[in-house]
Amino acid sequence: MLVPNDSVSVLALQTPRIRKRSLPLAVGYIPLLDSILLGRENATIQELLSAESIRELTSRTPIFIYGPSGTGKTAVAVTLATRWINDAPSRTYTMIHANDFAKSLARSIDADDMHRFRSQFRECDCLLVDAVQELAGKPAAQDELTESIDQVQHRGGLVVITSCLLPQLIQPWKEALASRMIGGYSVEMSFPSKTTRLEILKRLAQFQDIDIPFEELSVLNDQLPDNQSAMQLRGILSRWQHHKKATEPTSRTPPKILERLAEIHAPNTPTPNDIAKAVAKELHLTLESLRGPSRKANVVRGRGLAMFLIRKWTETSYQGIGLLFGNRDHTTVMHACKKTEDDLKADYALSQSMERIRQRFF
Repeated sequence: MLVPNDSVSVLALQTPRIRKRSLPLAVGYIPLLDSILLGRENATIQELLSAESIRELTSRTPIFIYGPSGTGKTAVAVTLATRWINDAPSRTYTMIHANDFAKSLARSIDADDMHRFRSQFRECDCLLVDAVQELAGKPAAQDELTESIDQVQHRGGLVVITSCLLPQLIQPWKEALASRMIGGYSVEMSFPSKTTRLEILKRLAQFQDIDIPFEELSVLNDQLPDNQSAMQLRGILSRWQHHKKATEPTSRTPPKILERLAEIHAPNTPTPNDIAKAVAKELHLTLESLRGPSRKANVVRGRGLAMFLIRKWTETSYQGIGLLFGNRDHTTVMHACKKTEDDLKADYALSQSMERIRQRFF
């Protein structure tokens, strides 16, 4: 139910009840609150979740929810699907993260059990696929998802998809799947505005039993940039709590301290070796292969990414990077960095790998 709170609405999060012939919730998200707060910046999401919209939801399918990571797309998508599912006792569902969809497909192919796989994803009443951008560069999984969308919709069911990007910005991506995803109702989800963010901070403080004065909470909120997720807001409140435990709990926190507490701190800068190990792990390579003479395409690609990130995130010189990677000449490192920088603009899978590596450190 949406409950108005001035310009902010409160949406109670829901997950589907276990039903026969349904795949239990497997999108892998753990909400920090029992509700999601939606301000005017997400008015379209509010409308989508209204009772009238839920009744007519299949006329808009597939529902494509996109926006930056951390905006709450998964929580909204699951709640949206759940409300539609619960409108009828016999509706079945399959909810899955895109990576798990691809893994399930690979296992089914290996086991020669495609019938069971297709039954799970094509014969349900509601299909939810989270983080669909993770299927970039996986043509077989894209083909299967395209057919699953067609089959579910043909049976009068509901399809809900989330993504960080619009289909036309995901590369490499099949046109058939892109056309399916934009053929229904696309809605963007934004980070909370300052007004909404303050309400989220208040609820997080209550949930964590943090007794922070409203005046200090407001000062913290005013210092924050616009792209804050609930997880980041919880971290800021935790920093405030630790500060109060280390000082006089009853005293007011000076504005300068509040300003520092609101800063988005990054961990210590990773070492070049840390970055090289992270790249090797992300791309399923060995550190030895990155440092060695191999000219295999996947190794060269990984080596270039490691060199680029070391140069970007540390003060290591081109010559120093060359020494780390088998005593290569600094001009070789410069070329690899420039090529990787260009590749990142066109290779979505590579840019996603870089983002996952960045999240490990920052």
